[in-house]
Amino acid sequence: ATGIEKIVGDFYATGMDAAKINAQGLKPLQGRLAKIDALKDPASVATWLRDSFAHGEGFVFDFGPEADFKNSSMNIAYATQGGLGLPDRGYYFDKDKHDKLVAYQAHVAKVLELSGVPAADAAKQAKSVVSFETRLAKASKSSEELSRDVSLYYNPVTPAEADKLTPNFPWTTFFQSQGLQAPEKFSLAMPAFHEEVSRMLADMPADTWKAYLRFHTVDEAS
Repeated sequence: ATGIEKIVGDFYATGMDAAKINAQGLKPLQGRLAKIDALKDPASVATWLRDSFAHGEGFVFDFGPEADFKNSSMNIAYATQGGLGLPDRGYYFDKDKHDKLVAYQAHVAKVLELSGVPAADAAKQAKSVVSFETRLAKASKSSEELSRDVSLYYNPVTPAEADKLTPNFPWTTFFQSQGLQAPEKFSLAMPAFHEEVSRMLADMPADTWKAYLRFHTVDEAS
């Protein structure tokens, strides 16, 4: 095969080569994990988050195009809530789902341990990751709320207006980091969520951010 067919074939063969994947272990992720380990302050975390979107991944929130609700002839960018490892905000609070939360925390600890963190430290970091996500969940809308009121996704603002809401994560800088010209407006959906992320950049210890990002990087890659 040549051309596109070869690219697709090579991609498929690579994904199916379980023996090579297992032999490589964490090696393909080491560069990314080293960058996470180097994070030390809110500015470096914000830069890492922007870079993750520039590389087609994206953590903590979701970002992408969708039709403008008031002008369906065009698309605009939407920044929406995200960042939870469990399916919905209720999993972090509802008593009937507490067993799921306990199991999830054990999963986080195991993934961190498999990523090279000593078992005792992994257990402590997993507790921090769940606390981190619980804070995100408190600022999130439930899937029920979002399905009943789709207008929650629509909050058109200028990048400058968005910057005032999230001073620790300026959107003008975000668009620049994606190689995009800043739009006249975009939808900063669920603004209270983004405001909380901005506060978390300022008051969450760098080590908690590192544990959260390390877990999700390994978990999603696996």
